[in-house]
Amino acid sequence: MNKLYTEIIIDCPVEKFLRRRFIIDEIPQSLIIVSPIICTLKRTRYTIPYLVEKITKERIRTYVITRKPEENFHKEAVDILAQSDFIEIRYNNSLHANLYICAYLNEWNSFALLGSANLTKHSIEKNIEVGVIIYSRNEGKNLRYELYRGGELKD
Repeated sequence: MNKLYTEIIIDCPVEKFLRRRFIIDEIPQSLIIVSPIICTLKRTRYTIPYLVEKITKERIRTYVITRKPEENFHKEAVDILAQSDFIEIRYNNSLHANLYICAYLNEWNSFALLGSANLTKHSIEKNIEVGVIIYSRNEGKNLRYELYRGGELKD
C-alpha cells in the first residue's frame, strides 16, 4: 500500500491538480477553487469554458472564492463561471490564498492543492509556482478534511 499522503509540486501545480481531477473516473461530489485571480485559461489544456462544461454536465457542486474582478480578463472568467447553475461564486477582496479541493464519495480519491498558484495561464505556463497536493489517505485524510472545511462557503 502506498503511504504517500503529500507531494510537493514545483512544476505546474494547478495543471497537475486539474489533470488529476480528469483522470479519475469517479465524478466528484464537490470542487472548491480559492484563487484571488482567475483568467479564462485560453489556449491551455483546461480552459474555464471547458471546466464549466464538465462541471455542468457532471452536476458537480462547485464553490469559487475570488477577489471582486477589476481586470477585464478576471471579469470575463468569472462571467463564464457564473453561467453554470452548479457554480457558486463568492468574493473576498482580502483573499491572498490559493486552495483547490476535489472531494469524492470514495474518500480515497479526494485530494487538495495548497500553494502559490492562481488560476491563470501565467501560473500554469510561465510562473515558478509551488504547491503541496494532499491525498486523502493516512495522515492526509484529516488535513484534506480541515482544508475542505476551511474552504467551504459560509454566510
